[in-house]
Amino acid sequence: MLKNIFMSKVYRCLVAVFCLVVFPNILYSEGTKQVKPTSAAKGQLCINKSRNDFAFYDASPEFRLNIAIAYASEAIRFGFGRVIGTNSTDLLYRIKDPAGNIVFGPLSVPSSGAGFINTYTEAVNGPFLAAGGYDYLSLLPSTTGNYYLEFYYPPSSGIYNDNNRLLLEFFDISVVNAAGNAVDGRVWSKAWQFWSEIPDDPPTSNRFYGKMMILSDDSIVTQINCNGFIGGTFSFSSNMTGCATTGNLPDDRMSRPGFFTYPQYKVFLNDPDSILFPTKKMTAGIVPPVTVFPNCTTGGADFGIKVAKDGTVKLLVEINPSPGADPEDVLIIANVKANPGGMGYNTIIWNGYDNKGNPVSSSTNLAFTVTYLSGLTHLPLYDIENNDNGFIVQQIRPKGEQLKIYWDDTRISGGTSNTATGCISPSGCHTWNNSFGNNNTINSWWFVTWSEIPGTTFVTKKMPGHLSINGSSLYCTGTGSLMYSVAAEPNSTSYNWSYSGTGVTFAGTGPMTTLNFAPDATPGILSVYGHNDACGNGQESLFPITFEPIPDVALVPFPDMCYTAPGFRLAGGNPEGGVYFVDGIMADSLYPYKEPEGLHTIVYAYTAPSGCSNSDAAEILLRKGPDCEGTLIFPNAFTPDGDGLNDKFRPVVHNICRFILYIYSRWGQLIYSTEDEAIGWDGTFRGVACPGGVYAYTVTYGLSLRTDENKTERGVFALIR
Repeated sequence: MLKNIFMSKVYRCLVAVFCLVVFPNILYSEGTKQVKPTSAAKGQLCINKSRNDFAFYDASPEFRLNIAIAYASEAIRFGFGRVIGTNSTDLLYRIKDPAGNIVFGPLSVPSSGAGFINTYTEAVNGPFLAAGGYDYLSLLPSTTGNYYLEFYYPPSSGIYNDNNRLLLEFFDISVVNAAGNAVDGRVWSKAWQFWSEIPDDPPTSNRFYGKMMILSDDSIVTQINCNGFIGGTFSFSSNMTGCATTGNLPDDRMSRPGFFTYPQYKVFLNDPDSILFPTKKMTAGIVPPVTVFPNCTTGGADFGIKVAKDGTVKLLVEINPSPGADPEDVLIIANVKANPGGMGYNTIIWNGYDNKGNPVSSSTNLAFTVTYLSGLTHLPLYDIENNDNGFIVQQIRPKGEQLKIYWDDTRISGGTSNTATGCISPSGCHTWNNSFGNNNTINSWWFVTWSEIPGTTFVTKKMPGHLSINGSSLYCTGTGSLMYSVAAEPNSTSYNWSYSGTGVTFAGTGPMTTLNFAPDATPGILSVYGHNDACGNGQESLFPITFEPIPDVALVPFPDMCYTAPGFRLAGGNPEGGVYFVDGIMADSLYPYKEPEGLHTIVYAYTAPSGCSNSDAAEILLRKGPDCEGTLIFPNAFTPDGDGLNDKFRPVVHNICRFILYIYSRWGQLIYSTEDEAIGWDGTFRGVACPGGVYAYTVTYGLSLRTDENKTERGVFALIR
């Protein structure tokens, strides 16, 4: 028995060796093997009409699942695994030839027998039963060209949606030659669609590790290693510009919310077969010299670039002279043609602004670099919820190294940008987490740098800009001169002032000038324009100046007064409606007790409705002397008999302030008080006449408003009836 077991093991080993020798290419297959590098990885072909027309009946060429045939002697071998979904029994398929004729099917996807793939191992080993593969279906093409496989399922409840999508657990499409050997790199689509299970947040095993080969339109092959991203149903397509095709490449390449992608490049499961998809000979992209024509209108420049083949160039205008990419530097990416017409130059226009939106001044010396980009490849992925590992991109043909990855996710809240230096890492670049990609299109791009013209310089030229004249549009006759200015304009090296009227001379020719008006000067228009030798004269700015007479103004003289006098409102200016100034400070009143003694100047200024002003001045003397001292004298009796003579008890005052008077009866009762020295006591108390006799008073008063010092006096007087 041990001998039989040993012989069985030997037999199996011999069979395996025989298969490897006789069928050296049997391990080739195209399908699940590339999409799911291991049995634990996720990745199934997804037919989802609600998302797009990938591999669906009568899809446009961009969405077809193609099988390239180079020779009529070749055969197509294919098979499918279990159909997963609510419409699993209704999935039909057919194959069409390059002319669109149905040459196989339509048939239901098999669930057993020929064409059914039972296990992951069968899918990986391909249509080679002797090597552990599956029992395949086969089509013998009648012509060369691109055959294509189509599927169909009816919609549930009359509409297509995500819930009735169908998945193929395994799939394989292999092309074999007349000798029975598999030929790799024949299966391609521009719009693959896959399913990688429910997009759970990390950590999760629902990850897609497929490696896809992208053939750019200029025949550069790069491999994108998806490196375990988490996406559910997702579309896989590639193009030259990213999310849009407006021609504004920096904007087109920005990631954005919603579905924004389009299929352009062929995407393969293996390295494209070099017979049908050869690598074009790499030639120097840029044909020197690059021409530069500074633009006086914009302040930028028109760059002329010749290229040997259609492609894309990167123009870096180094606004900041520091080495390397700086925030101010301008990066322009543009598509160019080998034969654009005319003199063969493609024109790339720089608008004269730095990357922060600030205009660059005329006569600035700038350096620029032009780089030809081969294989510019964008990968806009829709609805990839998580990509915590990032991507890895490898140059395959021509053989090369790992490539830098670039992105700009700033249109999406929380997104980052790396458009200048790029990212390269053996573990992957351009990551996002926490469902950042859910229902969004996240774009990445890369390229192969082929030729560069570095370090060329040019000098900017710009027409002087518009000047705005600051100053008065009114000249009041007889005032002599007015000053005018413009803001310093960075593109002007000189300023040209002129005046259309007569009797005016200029003092100063820079951004500031003074107009001196002779007595016989006339109204006119002031004009100015900037100039530089590179671009000439700027636009002329016009500023009309009108003439008006100055008004006649007079101020009535002020009498001298004591410097201890109380305040009073200023008056006496004519015409009315002007303003007063006391010693240069605008005021409507004068308070002598607050001012120092001596002469003070009062100016009355008046502005006419036309805007012209005039003024007159007068002096006022605030004097100090005996007659300015404060005095207060009370009578010793009064007779309140109504004859109009000495009817009230009140003092005679001169230059006093802060007055308060109290009157008491002979028994010390307060019977009257006042703070007004002019009122006086009429000899009554609560409306009743007081009897004649002797009364007492107390008075407190200030001698000057200049100090807080008060004086108190007491006395007696007689009330006579």
